[in-house]
Amino acid sequence: TYISPDDCMVQRGSKYQVLLKGILRNQLRKLNRFEFGGVEQEFSSANIERTIDDLDEPLTDGLIKTSEKIFDALMLGKSYPETVGGGKVLSFDLKYIDWDCIENNIFHVTEEYSVDSHDGEHNARPDIVLFVNGIPFAVIECKASHITVEQAVEQTIRNEQADYIPQLFKFAQIVMATNKNSVKYATAGTPKKFWSVWKE
Repeated sequence: TYISPDDCMVQRGSKYQVLLKGILRNQLRKLNRFEFGGVEQEFSSANIERTIDDLDEPLTDGLIKTSEKIFDALMLGKSYPETVGGGKVLSFDLKYIDWDCIENNIFHVTEEYSVDSHDGEHNARPDIVLFVNGIPFAVIECKASHITVEQAVEQTIRNEQADYIPQLFKFAQIVMATNKNSVKYATAGTPKKFWSVWKE
């Protein structure tokens, strides 16, 4: 589903933030329940907010290590304590993505996704960003046919750097560079020489 840059801003709160938090919050509520004493219950609002905060890992260990932590959270989910049965505290698993029933997730696409650097000195606008449950999963740089794919690759690599917008790329599971004639793809942090050609 297309979501406009303006609607994205409403979800984000600022150009530094990249998660579509309203969408993610609703999906976390929809996808997650826990059972105690034969009764299905919702997670507390506090745990839903903590789940969002925990996914937004700080970049203190650099892009690759942070991406690995986020990948693990996306694949495995996280465990959170809930008070049940008259004061007993038990931990239950909470997931970001429904890997078993893909149709339970929601998918969005936006264009010209404007993101500010941490210090506000730089701004970058990846051409296309794809979201799963409000999480930016794919970042695509598109060029006109007379501009090489390599230039789109270089632009993406620049945008991943600490002084640009790594906070977007720490969530990205795939990055792509394309013009009318060819496509290259990689994961965040891949050096230019290791980007692969999309052969289809």
